[in-house]
Amino acid sequence: MTPEIWITLAAANFAAYLAPGQNVALVGAATARGGLFGGLVATGGILVAELIWAAIALALTLTAREVADGVLLGVQLGGGAFLVWSGARMLRAPAVTVANRVPSVNGALRLAALGTWGGLANPLALIFFVSIFPGLIGSIADEPPAQLLVFCGSAVVLSSFAALTPYLAASQVLVKAGGQKLLKGLSGGALLCVGLAAIALGAAW
Repeated sequence: MTPEIWITLAAANFAAYLAPGQNVALVGAATARGGLFGGLVATGGILVAELIWAAIALALTLTAREVADGVLLGVQLGGGAFLVWSGARMLRAPAVTVANRVPSVNGALRLAALGTWGGLANPLALIFFVSIFPGLIGSIADEPPAQLLVFCGSAVVLSSFAALTPYLAASQVLVKAGGQKLLKGLSGGALLCVGLAAIALGAAW
């Protein structure tokens, strides 16, 4: 496990998540609903999902197992359905009225759960961790599993947070400028579109 491999893994994950997508929409929607704190909570949930994906992909790599096509299809369709539901729910939810509002405990837990489930339903995550991740860590697969999880997990979590930070900041700026409804509409609509696209691609598989 060398710094070069860590940087390569982090850079690949950063590039995959820097492009606007559903995680960006989740962060924007959470910020529109719960201010900066809500966006941070949802981001934390997304990072938990990234760590779970990394652990699953690592386990599959170490056991030399491949994911059956039917399982991949089920994950994609289920994730798409969840994103459609989340997008529709976001569009109906009220936007935050105060930029520095702190959600209630229950509200924060809901936003964290939204981030986690949304991150697990991310089609990009499915592609990255099933298709790209194993090739990046193949040369170190003989290392102790616990050390591999820390090594790979830290690269994935830190790079994902770095990729989402600019969008979190931009969302908060928009909320402070009074654009909560616009942000909520764009984020909810994006979730709907990504979910419908995932379902359509899965149906055509």
